[in-house]
Amino acid sequence: MITENSDVVALTAQADIHRLCVKVVQPALSEFAPTVDIVRETTDIDEFLEHARINTHNSLCHELRRTFALVLAALFERQLRFWLSEKMPVKKESVEKALWSDLIKLVDCVDGSITTNPVMTELENLHLVANAVRHGNGRSAKSLLQKKPDFLSQTGTRPHVKRDLIGNMRIDDAQLQLYAIAVMRFWHLAGASPLPKLV
Repeated sequence: MITENSDVVALTAQADIHRLCVKVVQPALSEFAPTVDIVRETTDIDEFLEHARINTHNSLCHELRRTFALVLAALFERQLRFWLSEKMPVKKESVEKALWSDLIKLVDCVDGSITTNPVMTELENLHLVANAVRHGNGRSAKSLLQKKPDFLSQTGTRPHVKRDLIGNMRIDDAQLQLYAIAVMRFWHLAGASPLPKLV
């Protein structure tokens, strides 16, 4: 049941994230489930083609997960800018031009209890993942390598692995769900009620 004092913008943003996850992300992740990469060499053409098929499928599966993280982060940032513009109409121009760190400072001006909540750690990590996926082996990728080395670990010994950190980033389904929950939790803290569950 929606409570009387719910923030309509926050509630709508939360519902949009929930629908995206339930209607798009979860079915796609079920359809595109990765298996174990095959890294051994073979001289048999049929075996080689089967290995290539499996590895191509896995690459597509991991790319899909990186793409969903990017979409989730982009949608959240757009929602956040709209919410801040509604809360601080006199700062609308600043909100539109603000960098991520500035947006967080503006959130703190609206409600300091949100920015001190542990959910912000997951949202910061999501922002780094999205930047890394968007820009490749730059500052965000290096920061991720320090904060979340498990994302960038890859089984096997293929030579291109070390050169393409982001192309080898592994985000599992549980981590994607944590990001979605973090976004919905943010909107709950911002005044959306109740907090929906992801099945």
